[in-house]
Amino acid sequence: MTLDYWFPTIVYTEVLEPTPDILQSMLSHVDKFHSEHSTEYSVTGDTVNHYQIAQSPNFSWLNKEVAKYSHKYLEEYGLNVDKIDLYVQKAWPVVCDPSNRRYKDSTVIEPHQHLNAHLSAVYYLQTDTDAGGELTLHASPTHPMRYVPFAPFLKEVRLTNLDTAHYSPIPNQLILFPSSLEHEVSEYYGNLKRYSITYDIILTGKEDQDGDNEMCIINPKNWKVLTNV
Repeated sequence: MTLDYWFPTIVYTEVLEPTPDILQSMLSHVDKFHSEHSTEYSVTGDTVNHYQIAQSPNFSWLNKEVAKYSHKYLEEYGLNVDKIDLYVQKAWPVVCDPSNRRYKDSTVIEPHQHLNAHLSAVYYLQTDTDAGGELTLHASPTHPMRYVPFAPFLKEVRLTNLDTAHYSPIPNQLILFPSSLEHEVSEYYGNLKRYSITYDIILTGKEDQDGDNEMCIINPKNWKVLTNV
């Protein structure tokens, strides 16, 4: 008997190792951000005009790590990474402060997708473990196995019958996945404030790419702005 697993979705995880100085510089940046929103249970930087932290020197090390592991991730899909460029469209902090929790069973972030990007990266800067705040990834609503009535008859949980995947936050862990994958974050109830950094990443061809560009997003350096003036 042969079982073929077609159309896999790859999720990449890696635990990073920032130096104490680099870690402190990132923490200080998010501490300052949190101080400006200290009465909220959870706040995401892209909703409050704080979405360009990749431009900050405090995150230059993390930018390089995200680039390195994004290339490794894409190589698993068989890409020739020498022919592509990756652009950070947005990057922002996400803060969850359990001391400001007002509602039982509230979620940090509701189910959503990042349809403005190709890849999403999440880096856990600070968090308690085993205290909720899980990242849950959902299979596409059009996934064919969602329409097979497994639920009443399951005798065991297997990879083949799952339509969600769960990642508990781990300090310094980086997670990469396709941005179109619906995801959410569960209630977090640790003692530490939960700090994470999110990246929206766009994949393009190189600026001087030759050959067939029909299905390629051309490098932004080759774009032309259209104006009506």
